[in-house]
Amino acid sequence: MKKFFVISWLTILCFLLLGNVHAWEVPSYVRINSGVRMWFSQLEGDLVEPDRTKLGFTENLGIKKDQLVWSFFTNFRLDNIHLLRFRIEPWNYYDESRNDSSQRITDFRAGYDLDFYMTPQILFGANVDLDTIKVETTVRNVTVGRTTFNYSDDSTRVVPSLGIHGTFYPIMEGISLRPNLSARVNWWNYQDLETWDWEAAAAVDIPINRLWTWCINSGYRFSHIKFKRDHDTLDMNRMGFFLETSVLF
Repeated sequence: MKKFFVISWLTILCFLLLGNVHAWEVPSYVRINSGVRMWFSQLEGDLVEPDRTKLGFTENLGIKKDQLVWSFFTNFRLDNIHLLRFRIEPWNYYDESRNDSSQRITDFRAGYDLDFYMTPQILFGANVDLDTIKVETTVRNVTVGRTTFNYSDDSTRVVPSLGIHGTFYPIMEGISLRPNLSARVNWWNYQDLETWDWEAAAAVDIPINRLWTWCINSGYRFSHIKFKRDHDTLDMNRMGFFLETSVLF
């Protein structure tokens, strides 16, 4: 909560102090945006065993489903319409189970956006992502019916996906702030791999000078992935609100 008030106060201060300075007037053949995201995630889903028994993350494993997930990202915009995206979630540890069961997730994503429709108010395009996700699961003394499960599974999977994205920039004259609304969706379903990921957000760009802009973005994200592993089939959902801050050069 303290961080939220600090960000709000700085936003108001920039609004009062800045004139009509627009960092986006810098030639846009190369732009770099880098920052950090806090995702207030909730973990849901099951581990589907070979005998079709489902072990719920919270119901059976007893894992705490709420977890603050930190991610770090850098985007490169080239020649205005091409965007290269890189994002990493280095540590996501869902634990606090009474029987020492846990789930650890490490996620690295690289993506490419082609913004083929651009106007002063609307941006729309297609995107492709390549996600490398590592999931380490520990199941300890979990009993369902007459069967007790004890095992560990450490799997890394490369997950491709295709999608679309769009951004709307409302015209607001007389202020230097630049608000926008955006949405993005990715999807893939082939053989034993199933995934979809979507998010919707509202953001504001705060120009500091002609060289860089401070960006604040908040929204909601839902992520689903399902694939077969050595010991089970992972069927996992993560969702929740996020808050991110970044700097655009």
